[in-house]
Formats: sequence, C-alpha cells, structure tokens
Amino acid sequence: MEKCYAHVKGTVDFYPPQSNTFRNLVDKAATLFKLFGYEEIILPILEEEKVFSKSIGETTDIIEKQIFRIKGKDIILRPEATAQVVRFYLEHSLHKKRDFHKFFYAGPMFRGERPQKGRLRQFHHIGGEVLGSDSPYADVEVIQLARLLLKQSGVDDFLLKINSLGCEQDKKKLIATLKKKLASYKDEFCDLCKRRMDKNPLRVFDCKQKKCQNLITTFQIEKEYLCAPCREHFAKVRSLLDGLGIYYTVDSKLVRGLDYYTNTVFELQSPHLGAQNACGGGGRYNNLVKTLGGPAVPATGFALGVERILLLIGEQKEEKVSLSVYVVYTSGAMFAEAFSIVQRLRAHGITSSMHFNQKTLKAQLRFAEKTNAPFTVIVGDEEFKEKQVILRDMRASRQEKVSITKLIERLQA
Repeated sequence: MEKCYAHVKGTVDFYPPQSNTFRNLVDKAATLFKLFGYEEIILPILEEEKVFSKSIGETTDIIEKQIFRIKGKDIILRPEATAQVVRFYLEHSLHKKRDFHKFFYAGPMFRGERPQKGRLRQFHHIGGEVLGSDSPYADVEVIQLARLLLKQSGVDDFLLKINSLGCEQDKKKLIATLKKKLASYKDEFCDLCKRRMDKNPLRVFDCKQKKCQNLITTFQIEKEYLCAPCREHFAKVRSLLDGLGIYYTVDSKLVRGLDYYTNTVFELQSPHLGAQNACGGGGRYNNLVKTLGGPAVPATGFALGVERILLLIGEQKEEKVSLSVYVVYTSGAMFAEAFSIVQRLRAHGITSSMHFNQKTLKAQLRFAEKTNAPFTVIVGDEEFKEKQVILRDMRASRQEKVSITKLIERLQA
C-alpha cells in the first residue's frame, strides 16, 4: 500500500466550515478597506531577499533564522508584505503620480518558524498601507481599521497597546539608553540576546526565552528619548484615539519585531492565544521608502494574522450557506432532466447542485440534508409527465408541486 501523504508541518488545510469563515473574513475586509478608500493590490509570493534584509533588519529573527530561500538564487518566499508594497510603490514610480496612496492586500506569507499554536510556516495576512502622509490622523485610521476588522470578524476580547519609537534620531537615543540598561544584566541573558545587545538592542525584546522576558519586564523606559515634534505627534495620536472612544494602554516595551518601524507602533493582543498573543499590529515606517532607494516618503500600515483570528472565533456553524438548491431525481430516467434543471437554476444566479452518482432517492435526500441547502427540488417520473417538480422547503419541512416553468419565479420569491 502506497504512503498516505499529509500536509507539511506548519501549514493548514482549510475545509468547510473553516474555509467559508476564511473567505467571509477576507471578503468583509475588502469591503471595509474600500469603504475607507484603499485600493487592492495582489503581489507575488516570490521576492528578492534584499527587499527584506535591507528593510526588516539583518539581525531580526526573520532574516537570521526564518527565511525560506530558493536554492542558488537571491529569491525567497515573502515573510511579510510591507517592504514588498514599498518595492511595488517605487518600481512603478507611484510617488511621481500622486503624493498619497492607500493600498490593501490579503495573501500567504512564509517563515521557517517552529510550529506551535498561532505560529505557522505558511500563514495569511490581511493588511493595509498608507504612503505619503506623516499625519497622526493616518496613524489613527490604520489603528481604527485594524480594530474594526477584528470586531467584524467576531473578535471582541482584545487589548490595543501603543508606543512611540520616535524618529530616526530618537531611536538612536533609545538604543543607547537600552544598551546601558542591558550592560548591567548582560551575563543573565541568553547567548542570542548577548549578541543582539551590541548589534541591535531593540531585538532583545523579541526573545521568547522566559529568563530574558522576566529581565525585560524589570526595565523602566521613560519617554525622554523623544524629541519635541515626536512627543507632540504621539500626544495627538492618543488624543485622537481618546476622541474616538478607543481604549488603549501605552506599553514602553512595545517595539515590534522589524527594524523599519519609527514613531507610532501598536499591537492588538488577545489573552486567548497564549504566548503568541498578537493577532495583529503595525505602525509608522517613515524611513523605509528611502531605505529601499526612494525619496523620503512617510508611511504607516498594519497587518492581521488570519489564522490567529480563526483560532479566536473558533469553528462557526454558519446559517448562511453557499448552496441554495439541491436537485434530486427519482430514477435514472430523470437524471438528464434533473441536470437540465440545475443548468437553468444556475443561469438565473441560483446556486445549485446534484449528485452525479445515480443513487437511490433516499440516499440523495440524505446527502441534500448534509449540504444545508434550504431547498430541495425533486424531479419525479410522475410529476415530470405533468411538467411539474416537487419543491421541498428543508427548514419548514413542507413541500409543494410547482410547474417547471414557474420554478425559477417561485424560488426567487
């Protein structure tokens, strides 16, 4: 007997009802993004490695340990989409066409993670990016959008955390302050964190080892590193969130795991996800466009993890089904007539199906119940002689004879 193949570890097969929930989530997101004036872009899965190594940072976990590379080429499976959106933006010289753009996307991302709950090797992001504005109103819009997407998905129990890393100069001050604090505890951190302390101290916050996390929680990080304009920007963001009635907490240790972030950063965290508690997040990246070879264009954005949202909402038994009518037949002689009726229903936009294996009527009706289609059309030998079919309302448990010529009209009514 041949080997029975299984899905690759760290990946997921989606099957109804979860695939229905997945599709509804993406569709709702697209509708909401368009309501806010965002344009959809669909980008390739393959990308040059330098797009990410230059933007995310050479000493991040993603670049150091998690990249899926195409052997012998400078091509990888994309680990995230923000840097890729900026590459697209610059490649097509969109900054020369107008000074303000808003994009959204949905698709798979890839990282060589150690698979666990909420952490996969292939996962999906829904995200939005705003390029061309340094306004705190743009920061608040992406935060508002991220929250609305979670709420529309059925996730209500989450906490919004925000912080400001300041501008490029402020970040340098923050890193210098952090280096001093870390030096006092250097021997107590893991070997990886010891290396990061010199190269990129902010990445110490990404460590998942318990002893390192416990040490980090003892650090007191004040906002003295922020210059006056950045303090003012962050104060305005907070004021706008307060005005919208959006509850948040300021977490001075929130730095996000990618080097391109500046100024406002945020995360949406759930207590139900365990160690991987972020179901989404983002922030401002004012230097990224310039880093990738473009002009100085301020930008901000966010992404939500689809699989983590699905974990939070669980398996949903949705009342809404994709199939409206299931057609059955009483004998083999009626098979072709049933098939013809299915074609007619579909031509009028009524979703319908039938079983192609000529089973008994009883077996077909059992199958029809499993589809959750609200109506079943029975094509019977005797009824068909009178140019009629039986229309059964599966929810009300009643049926009636309907003229074939009136069937479409009856179903639409």
